[in-house]
Amino acid sequence: MSSYSHRGYEQRTSGYGRRRHKASGFKRRRRGGGAAKVAAIIAASAAVLVLLYLFADNIMPFVRSIKGASNDTPDQPVQSDTSEISETVEEPEPTVAQGSFDKVDGSVFIQNGSAYSPFKGLDTTARNYAAVLNSISSSLASDVAVYDAVIPTNEAFGLKGALPGSASQSDNLGVIKSSLSDRVKVVDVYSALEAQKNDYIYYRTDECMTSKGAYYVYKKIADTAGYGERTVYSLSTLSEKSGTLSPFYGSFVTRTMGKDQPDGNPELLGSGDIVEYYKLPVHYNCYSVDLKTGNRVETDLFKESDAISDILNIFPGKDKALLTIENLQSSTDKKLLIVKDHSAEPVIGYLIPHYTEVFVADVSLYSGSLADYINENEITDILFINGIDSANNALYCQRMRDLFDNSLSD
Repeated sequence: MSSYSHRGYEQRTSGYGRRRHKASGFKRRRRGGGAAKVAAIIAASAAVLVLLYLFADNIMPFVRSIKGASNDTPDQPVQSDTSEISETVEEPEPTVAQGSFDKVDGSVFIQNGSAYSPFKGLDTTARNYAAVLNSISSSLASDVAVYDAVIPTNEAFGLKGALPGSASQSDNLGVIKSSLSDRVKVVDVYSALEAQKNDYIYYRTDECMTSKGAYYVYKKIADTAGYGERTVYSLSTLSEKSGTLSPFYGSFVTRTMGKDQPDGNPELLGSGDIVEYYKLPVHYNCYSVDLKTGNRVETDLFKESDAISDILNIFPGKDKALLTIENLQSSTDKKLLIVKDHSAEPVIGYLIPHYTEVFVADVSLYSGSLADYINENEITDILFINGIDSANNALYCQRMRDLFDNSLSD
């Protein structure tokens, strides 16, 4: 799915057909009077004129072709004598995914114990997302680096076959990329995840990426931002932790609950997930910020006590309008602002070692002007991390635009 679909083409060639005609003559008449000869000449001339008129369309190309044969540079191009050809090359129909929709509204598709949801994005919504980022980036100081990472859903990789009613995520991301200005550097998340699609990069029962999937996204961000190979952490150097709630049943299970199956789809219940996360070998302080007062409350970056009802709350930024994270071992003066939806949360922790401070603003919860916040905190880099569904949601994009509009600051 990494390339655009080809819809075939038609190649038409046409030419003028030529007809051959035999000229007809008159039999020699016996010699007669002068008047009879004159009448015969007039009649013959009239007949020739009528024939020329009737067959001019055929005779003139013939005359031109004779002229062209005796002249290296003909006055008129010679039309090829070919019949009309119509050829259509069609791409074979994609294989339809084998599975079943659990919900009547077609929101949850289940295949081999994993759940998927159709992607409904359009070219117009993709261009709208790009237009918003272009507008935001053009309003920022020229020395502020801007990056964009759009996270595909698991439907783009794990599903075998094409999901009915789903648009191509690869094509949609291509429209976003081609519509962004040079001011915005694109993080090619799709290729990074596609290369690891056989790994455990998405949960089976939830729409979010796993920590391992987020790691591959982090590596692509590092490559795009130029962190350098020596500073990028490998998974083997990180401390791996597992969430206390196991197995984990995600949002897809909740969406399949009903009178007939109060606990959710039985197939998904047999495919419980494991939530893992990785702690970094650096010292840092993490704070949750009260937007009204500006007060900071120290908190854990990975807080298992918040994960009693939802294990995914263990990741930083979950249901928090604004987080600030101080790297106590930083060797750089760079500061990063992450503007995100929920899909970014497993990625955040990996980025801390590369900045002296990391600020995390949730588009749905933050209020005020991020443009002011950038200036006040001397932020050098901005990274937009949004799921592809959010990127194709007009209301979400408008909300994101408003956060950078100084006139709307609280």
